[in-house]
Amino acid sequence: MVAAAREHSLPPCLKILRIWSCAGMLGGVLRLPTPLMELRIRSNSGLTSLEFLCGEHPPSLETLCLESCSTLASLPNEPRADGSLKQLVIGGCPAMKKLPGCLQQQLGSIDDKKLDARYEVFALKPKTWKKIPRIVRKWRQAARQAAQEAMERQRYMQE
Repeated sequence: MVAAAREHSLPPCLKILRIWSCAGMLGGVLRLPTPLMELRIRSNSGLTSLEFLCGEHPPSLETLCLESCSTLASLPNEPRADGSLKQLVIGGCPAMKKLPGCLQQQLGSIDDKKLDARYEVFALKPKTWKKIPRIVRKWRQAARQAAQEAMERQRYMQE
């Protein structure tokens, strides 16, 4: 017997939503209200998809941060002509194979972004493929720097 995917709808006037370490609490599809301006989800397993509720207005999302969401596979593919997305962070989401087309098209206009290297590679056009080694180097350098900072903090705490 196949269980139906769970769906969760949020209050229609919600502007900010932050979810941390709620493994299993939200599973299935999370339907986001159009007025939502900030969405941050970290350390969630069970959530498979984000979708916007149908409405007359385009989504007004300015901040989208998704980290360590192990089962999240898809994001909304809503066209956004207004360019309101200012911050994009996506990392540690192995089920998400690539970014939706509309989000890939916006990457150049988002100043504050931090993406796993595989999402940046998918966003590149063939003419920019020669930049892939540089992107991978930057990603590895950032990972090494974060590990070094964590070790320094740990040493400091032990003193």
